[in-house]
Amino acid sequence: MKKILVPTDFSKNASCAFLYAMELAENLDATVTVVHIYHPSANHLNEFYIPSDDEIEKASKERLDEFVAEHYSKNIEEVVVANMVEQKLVIGFAADTLVEMSKTGEYDMIVMGATGSTGILEKVFGKVSLYVAQRAVCPVLLIPSGGGVNFRPVRKLMYASEYESADENVLKKIGDLSNKLNSKIHLVHVYDKMEATPKNPENHIAHFLLEKAFQLKAPWLQFQMDSITSDTVAHGLEAYAKEHNMDWMILVKPQRRFWERLLHTSKTNEIIMNPSIPLMVMH
Repeated sequence: MKKILVPTDFSKNASCAFLYAMELAENLDATVTVVHIYHPSANHLNEFYIPSDDEIEKASKERLDEFVAEHYSKNIEEVVVANMVEQKLVIGFAADTLVEMSKTGEYDMIVMGATGSTGILEKVFGKVSLYVAQRAVCPVLLIPSGGGVNFRPVRKLMYASEYESADENVLKKIGDLSNKLNSKIHLVHVYDKMEATPKNPENHIAHFLLEKAFQLKAPWLQFQMDSITSDTVAHGLEAYAKEHNMDWMILVKPQRRFWERLLHTSKTNEIIMNPSIPLMVMH
């Protein structure tokens, strides 16, 4: 992963994501492009004055320059920012534009702040971060809101797995990411209370078969597999992440059944993932 795209709306969440992305880029030997996407109709200064497109562009560029300079200086001093971070101004609507940028093949990852107050994934699916995470072609790393997450070496990757999720291409992506980050992979399957518990013989068999499926699809992949029981998938993953001190959580969007289980109840939306760790959505 050599090129990281970081969108900003100059909010606190965007600041946290940018700082996180800069340190991640240093670890991956990657470059960062920070983009501000704006639309003239949404940038009026007041109802009595409509600025020209040139004025809006100039003001947006000044804010972007200030944003990058201010936050970059928190990490590295006496470095010419323009030589280290590419800046882009794009006219459009943020969610749609980011998805289109992901399709160009120019970027290997999008790092962005998770918005809203309910956790990493939003209660309402119309939010920009979740919209992009669901539709972008490249992986999207959502950084929890609130500013409480600082970058640390990613040593434990938690992949929420399902029986049908032993996809060779996905496993290769996760394996490559693990190698680059020098991290260990935890494959976690959650049984809900409507299913038999992992202690029951039939679930021992299911666990064994799931583990074998992953081994057959990716014999080169080094992983630890765990099965847990919880009232909801989200609660189970949250508890596992806390207990095992996970650094990142990975979800794979094509797992339709898994996402249906994940978003089954309104309570799930309230604490969809532990807001203290970043969440990567892959496709």
